[in-house]
Amino acid sequence: MKKIVAIKKDALDRIVEFKMSDGKIYNYEMAKEEIIDDKVSNAQVILGKDNIWIIMGCNNTKTDFSNLEEF
Repeated sequence: MKKIVAIKKDALDRIVEFKMSDGKIYNYEMAKEEIIDDKVSNAQVILGKDNIWIIMGCNNTKTDFSNLEEF
């Protein structure tokens, strides 16, 4: 199972792409689908405020992945 290992942010500091442990890069929507299909081990999709789906970590502490390196 793959993991999210790096992120790319836009000019507004929002995560727009995720790099996986297999080297593939997914945009937000593609990454969300992979997580929902249980193909990513270190992430979950939750319904946030304003009914927007958010990709979060699923370790002991929930993270928004902003602590990962950027590519």
